[in-house]
Amino acid sequence: MTIGALLYAFDSDITYTKIAIECATRIQKYLDIPVTLVTDVLLENPVFEQEVIVAKPPRTNFKHWQDTEKTTAWYNAGRSRAIELTPYDRTLLVDIDYMLNSCVIKTLLGSDQPFFAHNIVQPIEKNCKITEKFGQRKTPMWWATVIVFDKSEFSQDVFKMWQMVEENYQHYANVFEFDPRKFRNDFALSIALLVANGNTHPEQCNIPWPLVNIDPKIKVTLEDDKWWITDTTHHFYLRNQDLHVMGKSYLENLYAV
Repeated sequence: MTIGALLYAFDSDITYTKIAIECATRIQKYLDIPVTLVTDVLLENPVFEQEVIVAKPPRTNFKHWQDTEKTTAWYNAGRSRAIELTPYDRTLLVDIDYMLNSCVIKTLLGSDQPFFAHNIVQPIEKNCKITEKFGQRKTPMWWATVIVFDKSEFSQDVFKMWQMVEENYQHYANVFEFDPRKFRNDFALSIALLVANGNTHPEQCNIPWPLVNIDPKIKVTLEDDKWWITDTTHHFYLRNQDLHVMGKSYLENLYAV
């Protein structure tokens, strides 16, 4: 059985491919698995075992990033077809702003559970773990930031449903009563998991530790292996903790070499 990671990166005002190189380097360092990149530019870097080149970026969203104070193109659609693109039997699909600092994900890669995603998050500035909900119906949300999947029937069903939600986003926004103006993989994945699991909560898919989120308004710097976190009241560092660093400008500045 082959195991590897799949990343997506489409450059806009933010050079996502530079962040993707660092993300891939960390995956290889801590997990020792190959990494494949889905992109639209000719990018040669030895960290990628195989490049998947698409003809053009997926549907464009625009997002205002708190850490940049500007609105930029945001190409976050299309990941619902990851199961078709991956060259691996078991795949780690992660956002490129997810920075590995440990090997804990190896336990997921070695499991026989078909599909994993985070249902519980830990905001770095809060001393609590939460399950976020979306829409007027308060539907529990699974994050598309870190996903492990195989090519089983269940995983195939999840991705088929994910594609259906993406292609008919307005309809599902009406059903689940959320704002459809910006496509969110998290919402689409959550709906897909619920439907594929017989309209019941897929608790068996929950990653058994929280996704640690660093909000874009919180400053992040890197010193050797220390991630320094600074907000209005705190200044501290972390080691050996995987982090979802949502401030893209901080990551771009760290790896703009």
